[in-house]
Amino acid sequence: MPEKIKTGRPTDYNDELADEIVDAIATSNKGLITLCKENKHWPCRQVILRWRWKHEEFRYKYEEAKKQQVELLVDECIDIADNIYKDDIISEAGNVVCNAEYINRSRLRIDTRKWLASKLAPRIYGDKTHIDATIRPEDALKELE
Repeated sequence: MPEKIKTGRPTDYNDELADEIVDAIATSNKGLITLCKENKHWPCRQVILRWRWKHEEFRYKYEEAKKQQVELLVDECIDIADNIYKDDIISEAGNVVCNAEYINRSRLRIDTRKWLASKLAPRIYGDKTHIDATIRPEDALKELE
């Protein structure tokens, strides 16, 4: 009987492929959907997310890769903020004018990365909340009454 030809994306867990996936995540600013589109030999996003639940070692490596990706995104914030290359443009009249569209897009790019960092690494980049330790539990309970 002839051997079946495999078509489509893989679904079976494979250590070598799993390591390739987490390495790519750790070194890229792209999301999983884009990475899967660019790497046709990878499983689809849903399968990769399923692997996270089924394979504890992969889940750990994936989480570590996302932490590394956060550091990359934070570094990009600095690069985006410092890049003034397109902040000014020449108008049709030949005057130098502020390129508000580019500046707003840069702000959006930074805000998106900051938001991701705050969600993926909240202990480092999340909003800090201050707890007032001077309030006694008894006083707090009285305020609730």
